[in-house]
Amino acid sequence: MRELPVSTRLSEPQQFAGVFDAPQIRISTRSFLVLAIPSPAPQSRIGIVVAKKNIRKANRRNRLKRIIREHFRLSPLCTALDLVVLARRSADELSNPMVWRDLEKLWRAVNQEAIAS
Repeated sequence: MRELPVSTRLSEPQQFAGVFDAPQIRISTRSFLVLAIPSPAPQSRIGIVVAKKNIRKANRRNRLKRIIREHFRLSPLCTALDLVVLARRSADELSNPMVWRDLEKLWRAVNQEAIAS
């Protein structure tokens, strides 16, 4: 696994706030919620929220974050978007391949929404 470049991550609180305050794209599954807005940066950027309240064990939270980052790195979006991926409680029950499939569905839906708008 290669590391995700810093330029493709949302790291500042105001970057997250911009997505949370007025998401133009909102896609969800049973385990994840994706919020997105057009990115001012030339490439898509991602922020990941895996709350301790939802997934208690740190190793389980970190596993989900690694899978989400790797999927984002390997599956480029059609337009530059700022994305925030929120993991729900049920995400912890999924195996790694199931998380990957869920993310593939989300990415397809995000791409379709981005093209439509």
